[in-house]
Amino acid sequence: MLLSLPSYPSELGLMERIMMSGKDEYVTGAAFRMKDQSSLLQTHMYRQFLLAQGVDIEAIIAWFFTDYLKEEFGADHLRFAPPSESSTYLEKCRHLFSEMESVLKQFRLYAENGELDWDLLSMTSEQLIYKHIPSTVPGKYVYVTDHNDIRSIQYLLFSDQSHLSYIDEQLKANSLAELLLSNHVTYDKFDDHQRSGIDLLLSHGVLINDDSQINLASAAQYLALKELWDDDAGNYWHHSPDGRAAINTMVADGWLERRSTLLTTSEADYINYFLNQSGPTGGPDLRNRYLHGSQADGDDNAVHLQTYLIALRLLIAIVIKLNDELCLRAQTQNP
Repeated sequence: MLLSLPSYPSELGLMERIMMSGKDEYVTGAAFRMKDQSSLLQTHMYRQFLLAQGVDIEAIIAWFFTDYLKEEFGADHLRFAPPSESSTYLEKCRHLFSEMESVLKQFRLYAENGELDWDLLSMTSEQLIYKHIPSTVPGKYVYVTDHNDIRSIQYLLFSDQSHLSYIDEQLKANSLAELLLSNHVTYDKFDDHQRSGIDLLLSHGVLINDDSQINLASAAQYLALKELWDDDAGNYWHHSPDGRAAINTMVADGWLERRSTLLTTSEADYINYFLNQSGPTGGPDLRNRYLHGSQADGDDNAVHLQTYLIALRLLIAIVIKLNDELCLRAQTQNP
């Protein structure tokens, strides 16, 4: 339940990493652009399919808030008002951006206070900071700390630039982890200049030298570390008991830390990239442009349709995150 939509450093090619822009700019590469176009097309096709069945996708989103949350979780505090069917795409964009922010402000107040005070909501005027929206689930996400050991371990295991992923033309892979999972590799296969890295991984219990074969020491630990490398975060409660035990050990060692927010840092940055300039820069700033009226009403209708599909995609992603939040809350309160 981590969104695949954000741009993750693990997806960047070597040249994309070398040519990275300014430190505050949202860095995207070919993988992100492919995901972006593919998911927009999927959103458009899904909407058209539902319309052909006489179903409005915005009505489904409204059902999630008005019926599903109450029936499944007894939660009837979040409200969402869909735009009218007769609205233009320009009007739909403005409405959805406003409702999206309202829903998240409602959830933030609920998570902070245990209830939703509508009078308090009406008086709330501060800007919504997506990465600070709290979670009702303790220690929901796991992140890598700045500890030198874990940074070295991740690089040696997963980086395509690690010097440990190539032994010869028969024993090579995109990463050391992939090499070990796909081949029978003994310690003596590694050159002298590679063994210091292998020794470091052995000393930290990430690898084991079993009958002269180098293996990953723990599948649970490997899965947790791989998720952190791929997605910049781990969803603690979606790991197996063994996985959570491995994470707990790494937290105790200072390698990892746990935080409780609705969205991961990467997910929040992704939303900020499209909607405003409060996080990484370089995005289309859609929320500010549409709600502040700085886009021209005379823009081509195709431009507003594109923005509308982006708004739908973001809203659906938020629905997915809210559903996961409430599922995990029920799981942790009633184990």
